[in-house]
Formats: sequence, structure tokens, C-alpha cells
Amino acid sequence: MSLTEQILLQIPGNPLEGLRRADALWRSYREDTLPVPSVIQESSESLGSINWDVVIGGGTLGILIGTALAQRGWRVAVIERGILRGRDQEWNISRRELGVLVEMGLLTEAELERSIATQYNPARICFHKGIELWVEDVLNIGVDPVFLLDTLKTKFLASGGQLVEQTGFEGAIVHPNGVNVLFKGIGQPSPHPPSSHSPHP
Repeated sequence: MSLTEQILLQIPGNPLEGLRRADALWRSYREDTLPVPSVIQESSESLGSINWDVVIGGGTLGILIGTALAQRGWRVAVIERGILRGRDQEWNISRRELGVLVEMGLLTEAELERSIATQYNPARICFHKGIELWVEDVLNIGVDPVFLLDTLKTKFLASGGQLVEQTGFEGAIVHPNGVNVLFKGIGQPSPHPPSSHSPHP
């Protein structure tokens, strides 16, 4: 076992297994051995009712977009295959990029500061037998994803957003006046009832 593998095995959440799954997936794409499911269908019939303006698949990043839209009056659903919770491993970002969340009203200044777990400057970039570069304010902020996602989740729900956890995307049927999104509860034998959203101009 390599030193890198030994280090990754000590990090909570088993990132080594995640990297191995990602490598296997990319290998399948590259070798064209991964079947591509047909999940989008079309229907000429109109939908009877519309539940949401936007349905977002994937809660980790989707909650950022979902909260911004819900705070602006859109009817939003975020679908998450698991439980929406940040990993214990920090995300790296620059303060300027993180500040956009305050500019958009997603975080207060105090919440932004609370979401920062670590920060450092400068950072050294160097390659074996290559030049050495020192940079400042580049990916030098470590964000606490548990706090950040929990804060955004609370604001999303308070703004009228709907979070559907432990639910996977099954497919979608495109109608003239909207899209019927098909869900499947993880570990459940049958899909949830279809839910629809309308396309926004």
C-alpha cells in the first residue's frame, strides 16, 4: 500500500474508496463500456398541475443554487440521494470567492467567518525539479462544509424550499408546459409519485 493510500485511509468518510469509484467510472467512460441509460422522454400532453419552478438534483452544491432561488421567490425542490450533510473534510476556496455568498445574501458576514475552519498564506507550488512559485489568496481558505451546508439548508427551508432526501433521480418526461420528474426513494421498492416543474423563461 502506498503512502498516499495510507494517509487517505486515515481521513473520515473513506475518500480513498470514493477516488477508486471515480477512477473506475472514468475508466468505463474512456473504454466506452458504461451503458448510458435513457432517462428523458417526451409527451405531447400538458401537465395538470405544477409543483415547482425548479427541481435541482444533488444537494451538496444544489443547496447553494436552491437557496438563492428560493430567497428570490422561486418554488424550488432539491433532491438528494443521501442525507444532505457536509463531509468532515474541508473545502478549499479563496476568500473573494466565498464572499460571493455574502453578496448574494446567502450568508451573513458572521456566518461567513464561522464557516472558515482554516486559512493560510502564502502557498507554495512546486514540481519535482521544477520552479517554485509562491502565491497568496489562492485556495487558502478551508471551509467547514458541515456548518456551511447546515446553515444553507436552514435558510432554504425557511424560504419555502422543499428538500427531498434519500431520493434518487429516475427520469423525466418533458411536456409542453413543464417537466415531470420521476423520483425513487433509496431502499424503497417503488418510485415516489412523479412531481412536475414548469420551465422558466
